[in-house]
Amino acid sequence: MSASAGSQTPRAVVTGGASGIGEATARKFASSGWKVIIADIDADRGREIAGELSVQGFDVQSVYLDVTNEAAVQSFSEQVFSLEGGVAALINSGGILQNATRLTSMRIEDFDRILDVNLRGSVLTGKAFGKKMAESGHGAIINMCSLTTFHALPQPAYAMSKAALKTLTEVMAAELGPQGVRVNAVAPGYTLTPAMKDRIDKGERDPSKVISKSALGRFVEPSEIGEAIFFLCSPAAAAITGVTLPVDCGWLVYSVYTNAAAQPA
Repeated sequence: MSASAGSQTPRAVVTGGASGIGEATARKFASSGWKVIIADIDADRGREIAGELSVQGFDVQSVYLDVTNEAAVQSFSEQVFSLEGGVAALINSGGILQNATRLTSMRIEDFDRILDVNLRGSVLTGKAFGKKMAESGHGAIINMCSLTTFHALPQPAYAMSKAALKTLTEVMAAELGPQGVRVNAVAPGYTLTPAMKDRIDKGERDPSKVISKSALGRFVEPSEIGEAIFFLCSPAAAAITGVTLPVDCGWLVYSVYTNAAAQPA
């Protein structure tokens, strides 16, 4: 069950755990018997989720955390590693989206904010938690990539942040592997999170285009990303590190395949 050694109940920290994929991941780990700490800037929603899961008998806490604040991230990592058993898994799910735009039209302050949260935030948490995990000799870290990690899409700041996270994952895997720490990433496809539903409702996303370009003909569910993350943190993935795993209902392969210049009769 655990990414750590021994029989002690493992603990997972989920940044961005108060909504969407992060919430689904926190629920998956909690229901699988892990202790969970939700770390999110939306402290109120985090407390709601933690309270709901605690009533069900799961060990879930919620704390406020701004992943762009280096001092806060460092202090938080020290606090959670001082707890009995430390931390077996860190899931870097904190991040923000970007609507379609051209690089030449993009506000540079939007670029700065997206890179600050999506990339720098994962660097800060990965650095702080990775060091502690290396000292303990075990652990698993999951970064959150995207379809834009692999293909250029019209979300320039978001795409650059997610492409960089693949490199970060590989660098961390190489550096921390000798100390027993595995580092992987998932690349969610179009996922029906509350944020995605809100964009669909506002006309900022066309669901028919997503479905028509997915091999499985549907959106990904947040819980399906949570399942993939849980697998990568489990002993079943003990030999896997440095990998970015797409969970996209076949969007990457189907969108390219169906746009090929030659198609079978």
